[in-house]
Amino acid sequence: MAPADAATATPRTHAAQEQRIARNFAEYESYLQRAEEYFARGDFASAADYCSVAAHLAVQNHCGIFWGPRLEKILTDIARATETPGPAHPRPTQYKRILSIMTQAAPVGGLTRMLCQWVGADREREHSLVLTQHRGPTPQFVFDAFEASGGSVRYLNRTLGNQIDWARNLRKIAAGYDLIVLHTHCEDVVPILAFGAIESGKYPHVLALNHADHLFWLNPSIAHLAIDLRDAALELSVTRRGIARERNILMPTISESIKRTRTREEAKRELGVAPDTILMVSVARQLKYLTREGDSYAKIHAPILEKYPSVSLLVVGGAEQPDWTPYLAKFGDRLQSLPPTPNPRPYYEAADIYVDSYPFVSSTSMMEASGYGAPAVSLFTHPNDVRITAINHFALVGNTWQARDFDEYRAMLEKLITDPSLRHDMGRKAGEAVAAAHNPPGWNAWMEAVYARAAELPPLDNRAMLATRETPSFGELDVRHEDLFGGNWPIDQYVKSYIGVMPFGERLAHWRDLKRKGMFKNPRRAPAFLAPEWLKRAVRDGLLNWPEDPH
Repeated sequence: MAPADAATATPRTHAAQEQRIARNFAEYESYLQRAEEYFARGDFASAADYCSVAAHLAVQNHCGIFWGPRLEKILTDIARATETPGPAHPRPTQYKRILSIMTQAAPVGGLTRMLCQWVGADREREHSLVLTQHRGPTPQFVFDAFEASGGSVRYLNRTLGNQIDWARNLRKIAAGYDLIVLHTHCEDVVPILAFGAIESGKYPHVLALNHADHLFWLNPSIAHLAIDLRDAALELSVTRRGIARERNILMPTISESIKRTRTREEAKRELGVAPDTILMVSVARQLKYLTREGDSYAKIHAPILEKYPSVSLLVVGGAEQPDWTPYLAKFGDRLQSLPPTPNPRPYYEAADIYVDSYPFVSSTSMMEASGYGAPAVSLFTHPNDVRITAINHFALVGNTWQARDFDEYRAMLEKLITDPSLRHDMGRKAGEAVAAAHNPPGWNAWMEAVYARAAELPPLDNRAMLATRETPSFGELDVRHEDLFGGNWPIDQYVKSYIGVMPFGERLAHWRDLKRKGMFKNPRRAPAFLAPEWLKRAVRDGLLNWPEDPH
């Protein structure tokens, strides 16, 4: 994840990166201290809110940590203090009813699609969804997937209350299910507030999908089992998140079974591309094409476009890229940076060669492109210690190419450009590998292995994990991580995100401070931030279904 307002990024010296990590950690720790103070006063809602800010900070501004035992200790203590009496949850002999929990169901992006594909593939079980902090309209395909499974979709933040109240509600909902699977945002505190008192045995086992494996995330201390989508993620879960090796399991990312709707030539014509063009395609979010050290994505590919007039490059999701302006002018329609689209299928079907985003990889897009039979090439220019930032996913390893520098990358592209039979053979092999590991029914064997491992594991005892304290690391991984993903977002931006769930006194104080600092884009809409979050969501999303206003 990169700062949304950044157009370029220049690597800093090792010492400067250490200083930024240390400064980020100090700011993170200051919010932990506030949370502890509010907890000591019995103000659990404010304590939870400051934990949210601390977690959000650690996700966006790398603090030299990948999880926070002290942070999770506060949240689990709140869970114990707010828990209501009740019987132990029965341990089912098999899982029949599964509750998925998401923070937000986004219309664009791989996480929501992956969850719905999982539900669609698991036809023998009933699946339901709870959204903890959803904003804006909910994609229709989400309702379709869960209703077809016999389940439902529910919202916590459209009901009266704060994060503590939503956690209580979540406990009640979860009581009727056999298993919980978390697909939540890294900083979402609601699940751990709900299920943090794991020693009580009152809740179904909690599985955590490690979808943001390169970032700080909450919930290692309540993860009965962590589902890792690649081996680099599993190793990081063990070495930097405190999750025991036996409580980690590998499972490939599920992707949609590919069925072409048009030939490559037909797709090109539909996109306005000449059929004899050798088309390179890349699909990712805008921030994944961040310019580093003056090397923009356009500049990296310019020598290829200069040497081969028959080659074009379409970057879907790149949107506006000021650094690309000279190259866009030079190559015209042969180089295009397009806005994101919820349906990139025509671009995948048209691609002769798929080129991964850089400097941030996009594994889901690589898998989809490979599924359509496009040979794929990725670029990884960092030390092996940082391989969590590279492509090392099941079917892609050995079936796609990964270059270690720009020259090798361009040489790989030239081989594919000049050899149609190589393109065909490489694309076919990758497509077959994706279908076998990442598409149902082959993927279902991995899913069943996850359920079987969860059932056989003994209850989780997290006391040893929570007895430790997080301290920042300044090793190769952390320094590189800070350089790549360190957003340096202002802390006020995080506070602004959470004032709606704060008690009114805290909300008003922060609102006044944010207004004084000019943090509201539209001053006329600033008073809306004084409304409680549940009311805004109930009106804006539940009743009127308005798109989210960025204010």
